[in-house]
Amino acid sequence: MEEEEEEEVKLPTVADLEIYDEFEAVTDTMNVLEAAKLMKSKDIGDLVVVTEDEVLSGVVMESDIIQKVVAESIDPSTISVKDIMRNVEPLPSDTDVITATQYLIERELPLIPIVQKDDQKLVGVLTINDCMLVLKEIEAYSEMAEEEEED
Repeated sequence: MEEEEEEEVKLPTVADLEIYDEFEAVTDTMNVLEAAKLMKSKDIGDLVVVTEDEVLSGVVMESDIIQKVVAESIDPSTISVKDIMRNVEPLPSDTDVITATQYLIERELPLIPIVQKDDQKLVGVLTINDCMLVLKEIEAYSEMAEEEEED
C-alpha cells in the first residue's frame, strides 16, 4: 500500500494581505509636534518615516512620543521625528505571514513597513493585527481539515 503524499500547504505572504493603503509617511525632519497633530487628524497611532529622498528610515509610534518627549518634558516642536523614531528593517512583500508575525513579536513592534522585493519600494505597512487575523483563519481552516480527515 503506497502512502499518500501530503499536499504542501503554502502559507499566505504579506503580499496576499490588504495592507497597502493603511499608512502615512512623514519625513524624518518633521518635528514631533507636527507628527502628533498628523496622527490625531488621521486617527492613527503610527507613522512611517522616510528621508527627504524618500528612503525608508523607520517608524514612530504614539508610545515613542509619550516616552521620549512628553515624559521627558521636551518641547515637541524642538525635536525631530528622526530623534525619537525606531529604526526598523522593512520586510519584503513575499515574506510569509508566520515569519512576519514572529518578526513583529520578537522586536515588540505593532507594525512593520513592507517593501517590494525587487526595488525596495515602500508599499504599505503590516500590523500585528493583520497577522493575527490571518493566523486565526489558518487555524480555523486547519481545524476544519482535521475534522474532515476524521470523518
